[in-house]
Parts: sequence; C-alpha cells; structure tokens
Amino acid sequence: MPATEAVVLPTSVRPVKYRIELHPDLERFKFRGVESIAIEVVEATPIIVLNAVELQVESASLHRDGSATTATQITFDEGRQAVTLDFGDTIAPGPATLDVSFSGELNDKLHGFYRSQYTSPDGQQRYLAATQFEATDARRAFPCWDEPAHKASFEVTLVIPSRLVAISNTPIVQEAPAGTGLKSVRFVEMPVMSTYLLAFVVGDLTYTGSQYVGANGATRVGVWTTPGKT
Repeated sequence: MPATEAVVLPTSVRPVKYRIELHPDLERFKFRGVESIAIEVVEATPIIVLNAVELQVESASLHRDGSATTATQITFDEGRQAVTLDFGDTIAPGPATLDVSFSGELNDKLHGFYRSQYTSPDGQQRYLAATQFEATDARRAFPCWDEPAHKASFEVTLVIPSRLVAISNTPIVQEAPAGTGLKSVRFVEMPVMSTYLLAFVVGDLTYTGSQYVGANGATRVGVWTTPGKT
C-alpha cells in the first residue's frame, strides 16, 4: 500500500463543527478535554476514524435523534496516528454529534499543545501553554480530522487559573468563574477552516496595542507578551 494511502482518513464521515473545551494544567504539564463534534455521516459505517497521537481517549459516544450509542471499542494505530471508534452497529448516513473525552501531555517538543519556558522579571522560571498545529499537529491536542481538506468551524473554551490569560484566533465572547481559582474563557466561533489554523495560548501575559487608521477604516493592532517585555 502506498504511504500516502496509509495515512489518509476514510471519507465516510466528515466534521462540520467542533466544540472543544480544554483544561490545561501548567503545574503537572498535562491537559484534559472534551469535545462535541457535529458530523455528517456520508456513507453507512460502523466505525469513525480520527487523527490522534499522544492522547488518551477515555470515552466516545454518538448522538442522533435523541438517542446515544457508546463506542464499544477504542483502538489506536500509532503508525497512522489515528484512533478508531467502533460503535458495533452500522451508522446510517445523515447528521449526528460525536462526543469525546480525552487527555494528553503539555509536551516540550514545540508542536501540538505544548509548554514553553521563560524567565520572569524576578528571575523565576515560568511556563505558558501554546499551540503549533501546522502542518498536522492539531491531533496532539484533540482528536480530529487533521487534514486540510476536512474543514470545519470551531468553538473553543479554555478553563484556566483565574490569574492567567487565554487568547485564541477570535475575541472572547464569555468569561465566567469555573470553580475555586478557575475561570472559563469562551471564544467567538471561528469560521470554517483547516485544523492547522487553530491556535491558542494560556499564560501570564500582557497586551500592548493601538488603532491603525487606513483607507478601509480603523484596525486594532496589538501584541501579547510575557511581563516585563511590553
């Protein structure tokens, strides 16, 4: 089998919209997450195959017409960087929702969802969490169709320590308490795009910016940085 065929996902199911919630832990360098993916089943199939690497998928369920079906078997293929969710019975064509819970590591490899170390103004070693998904490393942050052709919209929520800041592709639409010392930060839904364009950062960050006024109106231009570098 040619190598190109070995890594391409089946086309029987396609993503429409991801709702992702991630809980990064910058002390233990781990994260956990849940996602609810609106999907379109194109061809009848008993399995759904997504990209995933260095993740643990704890559970998966399929929801349609008020009923839910739990995956009977979850199988990883490290070589293909894929996870197969087997639901036993055939899934008929049409819209459905796939819910997945998972966890992973904030790695130090500078790809996927990773940790980055820096020195604070008081000389202490600090960490922030950032992403680098290009070209195929979104699969290290959440199970997904991590191929440019599989475009979808994204709605991201990050649950982080209250003292930290979260930024992403779009502005914040809601920020609310999420338990002792935590807050939930939800971003405006992103347009239909490939997974590698998604980005987010969590850390002790400060902002500096200004308005640029041009022929087409005003545009806010800004930079986020660690403290002491504003």
